[in-house]
Amino acid sequence: MRDKLMTSIVLYGSIEAREKDIWDWYQYSLRLNEALGYPSTHLGIIGGSFKSGKLTTIQRTEAKLKKALENGDRIETVSIYSLPDGFTQAAFEFNTFISMYKSRSPFIMVSVPSADFGKLDKGEIIRNLGNFITCGEVEVFELSILECPLIYASKVNQESDFKSLKKID
Repeated sequence: MRDKLMTSIVLYGSIEAREKDIWDWYQYSLRLNEALGYPSTHLGIIGGSFKSGKLTTIQRTEAKLKKALENGDRIETVSIYSLPDGFTQAAFEFNTFISMYKSRSPFIMVSVPSADFGKLDKGEIIRNLGNFITCGEVEVFELSILECPLIYASKVNQESDFKSLKKID
């Protein structure tokens, strides 16, 4: 497991996503990963018929997600990963991580290697993601992958707990 810096964009607010909204966000996220050169490989889904939240391949799970959305299943979280071949711990080895959390403190997050962040148009991504959340706050930060950007974005630990944290915006 190697340390790398990740830059993340997080939009906090309320998510009233319906079937089409979640599917459109999912499709947008797949295109974003492709544009960065990191094909999406795995999904983590919680809600409705997805109880475990266990990561599965997109190939195996995408049709189940679409059917669940069409059936009106309540989906709480959808996380899209680009993982390298032979990964052992997704939380510390992902290439990119894009997620929509509808529970507790809702947010949408995009986390990419800091070395690739310059390829992104930050304003355009914020505008595009804003179509899927009623945004109250946006934060852009850099953090070591080993300190888990998702934990920081979830606001479950104090800011001072993150030694490599660098707030960008």
